[in-house]
Amino acid sequence: MAFSIQYIAVNRLKEIESDWKSLESGRDMTLFQSFDWNNLLFEHYVPQDSPYFESLYTIVKQDNKIQIIAPLWITKKTFNYINKKGLYILGRDSYSDYLNIIYKDFNSDLISFLLEDIRNRYNLNHFYFEQIRENSIIYQYLSNSYKIENEKKEPCVSLRLPQTIDDYHKNLSKHSRQNLRTAKNRLSKDNKLIEFNMDDIQVDKKRCIEIRESKLSVQYKRIPYIKRLKYRFVNKHRFHFPRFSPITDFKLSKFMTAYIDGDLCAFFNYAYDEPHKRIVIMAAGTDLTFARYSPGMLLMYNFIKQCIQEGSYEEIDFTRGDEPYKFALGGELNYNCSFRITLKPSDTQLLHY
Repeated sequence: MAFSIQYIAVNRLKEIESDWKSLESGRDMTLFQSFDWNNLLFEHYVPQDSPYFESLYTIVKQDNKIQIIAPLWITKKTFNYINKKGLYILGRDSYSDYLNIIYKDFNSDLISFLLEDIRNRYNLNHFYFEQIRENSIIYQYLSNSYKIENEKKEPCVSLRLPQTIDDYHKNLSKHSRQNLRTAKNRLSKDNKLIEFNMDDIQVDKKRCIEIRESKLSVQYKRIPYIKRLKYRFVNKHRFHFPRFSPITDFKLSKFMTAYIDGDLCAFFNYAYDEPHKRIVIMAAGTDLTFARYSPGMLLMYNFIKQCIQEGSYEEIDFTRGDEPYKFALGGELNYNCSFRITLKPSDTQLLHY
């Protein structure tokens, strides 16, 4: 078996589209490893190279067939105190909830070959893996093969869809079922009409962004003052990637919405991960004016029932965050892991040159 490696600029993404799409169905891949999502990153997110960093795709072949595509952000030297020299996965600090290199069939020899070549090419020792799903094969491999440093875990939640709506209701807690009834009763008592649209092609995207930002602002004010000071310092010195939003920029975005008496009161921005029969929630928001009616929870509850009836998808991925509604609707807790490994010359054996 002969291994080879190639480094290409991000503006050559289209050249590897067919190979990328052949890999993105792998077990560990998600919507955020798809070609379409990474094309979004190329169009709206990838920063212009500088003396401090560069963005690129690293391609690893086995017997002249592409087995790995690694979208990378290489920081060639530390700058502004907190932007550390090292390797990072492109997509960090964005709406990419899960990060990973792109592969279909995991091969530890190929991973070792990739890391060692990058270490030699860029004279790097530190490799930063961020937002790697804990249940992925690559996480298990890295944690078993290298010393994991500075590991942090953050929650993410997903729901495996049962076969029938009856099964789904049985899985919900008594408290959750009561909350759904309470929300409906409040709407009825206040003579409010709620309407759901599971594929709202006429949605006011600007209003969605306003609703989301208003809620985030309220959440930020609840953070203890000391933590906010620390955040301001870090935010001042960290590198800021170009901003984008799937709400306005992702061509495969869809919207489910709830309206009360004609006013948009809740929305979920989602997309289909077809190879994995998964629906991915990318952004959400509830107008706090209508919070007492729990319109977001009612909307998602009805969407879940519709998905079960149609039977086309197996999972709803609520992605990062442990908001209570996710668990109330039957979601299960998973974790994203962010950590560093330090690679030394003796860490890998280059057996395939």
